Amino acid sequence: MMHLRPPARPGVLLMLAALTAFAIPARAQSNDDIVVPTVTRTYAIENARVVQAPGRVLDRATIVIRDGLITAVGPDAAIPFDAERIAGDSLVVYAGFIDALSHTGVPRPRPENNRERVPEPGNPPNDRAGVLPERDVRTLLQPEDKSVAELRQAGFTVAHVVPHGPLLPGSGAVILLAGDTPPALVLKGDASLFARFDTNRGVYPSTPMGVIAKLRQLYREAERRRQIETMYAANATGLERPPYDPVHYAFFPVIDGTKPVVFYVEDPLEAHRALALSRELGFDLVLAGLAGSGDALGEIQAAGVPVFFSLALPEAPKDADTPADSTEHAEPMTPDDPFISDFRTRSYEDVEAEKEQLEARQARARRQHYELAARLQEAGIPFAFMTMDLKPSDIHESLTTMIEHGLSEDAALAALTTTPARLLGLAQNLGTIEPGKIANLVVTDGPYFAEDSAIRYVFVDGQPFEMEQRPARSASAAAGDAAANPVGTWDYAISTPDGSYEGTITITGTPGAYSGTITSALGTTVLENVVLNGRSLTFRFDSGQMGLIEADLTIEGNDLSGTMNVSSYGSFPVTGTRTSGPDR
Repeated sequence: MMHLRPPARPGVLLMLAALTAFAIPARAQSNDDIVVPTVTRTYAIENARVVQAPGRVLDRATIVIRDGLITAVGPDAAIPFDAERIAGDSLVVYAGFIDALSHTGVPRPRPENNRERVPEPGNPPNDRAGVLPERDVRTLLQPEDKSVAELRQAGFTVAHVVPHGPLLPGSGAVILLAGDTPPALVLKGDASLFARFDTNRGVYPSTPMGVIAKLRQLYREAERRRQIETMYAANATGLERPPYDPVHYAFFPVIDGTKPVVFYVEDPLEAHRALALSRELGFDLVLAGLAGSGDALGEIQAAGVPVFFSLALPEAPKDADTPADSTEHAEPMTPDDPFISDFRTRSYEDVEAEKEQLEARQARARRQHYELAARLQEAGIPFAFMTMDLKPSDIHESLTTMIEHGLSEDAALAALTTTPARLLGLAQNLGTIEPGKIANLVVTDGPYFAEDSAIRYVFVDGQPFEMEQRPARSASAAAGDAAANPVGTWDYAISTPDGSYEGTITITGTPGAYSGTITSALGTTVLENVVLNGRSLTFRFDSGQMGLIEADLTIEGNDLSGTMNVSSYGSFPVTGTRTSGPDR
């Protein structure tokens, strides 16, 4: 027998930002997966295609799991009498995927409204400045948070997680994506010190230069305190006991070279600044994110710095058909270098040509982003994939997009398995399918990178989770999805445990180029990625402290219904009626 794990209940959280939001659904599976009851801790996946590591494949082999470990792999592996057998004749088995960086299992903190003004903005308390390196993510973990199950459903078994927040949010840990208590999740603690250039507004440091100055100051102070501690430990006689300072002490493992700084960067300039700071202060650095940072690859390669590369990719408009290298109506200014070339129109009066060139530049920028993983591979820069700021349901599409733009499947698989295991110091336990390693596995019904493949099982620490498969849509259901018209103004209401919240949504534009706003008591916010697919309308936007808010709505004439998702707080039903527009 199998039972369905109940979904994590959304907290009764205040919908202040949620008044203006909605959600995009999971692409392939529901938020639940089926947990196999613990009758035995011994399993055998028989006669499956086993991808032990990138480039190492056993076409027909059996994997034996006992007490959370892989005990045998091979065509002649003996199956214990007490093993639960899984027929693998049509299945492919991979090592469990590893998320190099995310907030999985760490709920976003509630926004603090009406915070008191800082008396000295130039010298704020550490918590207001975002200086919290002593904070340990292990104290923030919540195993029941829905992000754990969602990432596991995407084939991930381990995640390197860090706290939310700007500047210095705290120390990261590596967790298993199964367990009933926070200690049960933790595989490796104190794994990294997380840093970013984001800051809190209105207090120092509030600029990139201020961030660099603050980090330099903290690091140098910690070095001096480390020297004093060393002297005191060697001979305390006659010396005053050094006072304890949690902020400085949090830097000691970084100074000693036993813990890296994982620096999240959003553009080439931030990458250059993080690299320069690492060279100056001498700490071990891992660059994370790296979106649009192709211009920094030469410096990254020269520095020998590894990368946690984001799987969050820019989305192309649904009607995008302008090739990135189009030269119609344009004159390439530097035609020999497609990565730095620009375009210009023959006349400022040629508005249509200007529009085409803008679309061409946007398409070229997207292509460069899609090709960045392949360029990392070509440059020999070690990189692992991270899922921060990405819906798990979009992971597979991002991977296949990168592969279509030059990344090899073996390199993609390495960035999901062997490379993150090595960069996180866990290669002896994770990353490949070998006897003695933790039984973290992904079992699919075909090659993982194939478009129509689906995940059947995920094993985490030897515990199997069977993925719920959605039935195929009938032809009549598909035919019922004739395109709707979303244009107009819609009154909406969101139902929450705290009551109903109302506002308006305004959609403008034409098919493939929709835009809009959403209005509530908090004001008006611009929508992002407004997409209509048949009768399904999806969009999202950043609500600030509550993070990305996403929506999935269905339009029936002048009525809409659906759900909205507010960060890690859960999904809530939405209804609405068109009050003006083409059908009114």
